[in-house]
Amino acid sequence: MVAAAAALAALSINFQDRDWSGWVLPRASDWEIASEGDNRFLRLRTAGEIGEPRRPLQYALRKDLCLGDFTLRVNVRRARNSMLVVFGYQDTLHFYYAHLSADGGDHRVHNGLFKVDGGERFRIGGEGSRPVLPDQEWHEVRIVREVATGKIEVFADGDQQPRFRQTDRSFLFGRIGLGSFNETGDFDDLRVEGRGSAECR
Repeated sequence: MVAAAAALAALSINFQDRDWSGWVLPRASDWEIASEGDNRFLRLRTAGEIGEPRRPLQYALRKDLCLGDFTLRVNVRRARNSMLVVFGYQDTLHFYYAHLSADGGDHRVHNGLFKVDGGERFRIGGEGSRPVLPDQEWHEVRIVREVATGKIEVFADGDQQPRFRQTDRSFLFGRIGLGSFNETGDFDDLRVEGRGSAECR
């Protein structure tokens, strides 16, 4: 399927205004706008259910942003071991996600690029990579998607070279989301620039 051309899109959210109107949440009570001093951020406070076939279901989707090409930046902090960023989201059985972990990419299902394509999630990139979230501090994650070439690259904390990379053209448009497979943690300072698509339903 060819993604429909649309205007340039941009989004910047620091969660200071406590506005939930732009998000679709699996269950609102699992999420909150938390604060530390003067700073507010999005907190996933309850681990969600795991899908069958096995895949993540606990993520907040940005409902007004359907993207083809994009660059996404977000600050992430894990409470336990890992968090994730969803992109190219079509529906609960078709999307990509970057799994951001305390583990390295030698772990079979942690720290890498994954795809859900009608069944159980599977790794498409990131084998042997260094942990993206090596401690429980904030880390900046940057994801670059280029649909014409299929390029997907994930950077962490100012990396000059991507921590994960892959070429895949399964999903040429989709929504973005923030969440975790089955853990909890925080997100802040989400910034997205890209090319919108009219394909999302």
